[in-house]
Amino acid sequence: MKAATNNFDAANKIGEGGFGAVYKGVLLDGTIIAIKKLSSKSRQGDREFLNELGMISGLQHPNVVRLYGCCVEGTQLLLVYEYMENNSLAHALFGKLNVLNLFYSPFL
Repeated sequence: MKAATNNFDAANKIGEGGFGAVYKGVLLDGTIIAIKKLSSKSRQGDREFLNELGMISGLQHPNVVRLYGCCVEGTQLLLVYEYMENNSLAHALFGKLNVLNLFYSPFL
């Protein structure tokens, strides 16, 4: 995972959440992945990591990113997901519609 993200270089960081940072990476075969890296400052611990691992690994749906696997080395916890470009899920669900217009109505 270090090689895929250039040692978790800040240039590959694509987000941050309660779990920790999310990085974009590229595997040797060219597969683009997203890696969630548990932050040592995270309020989510081993239990939440295992819950997410168990819940997501059991899901298979075209509108849910796929979990490829996980890495556990010492205290370092990583979840490896299928990578999806920004707005790709919205485009897959709604096509070329303006997603903001779906939630706004001048009559409300």
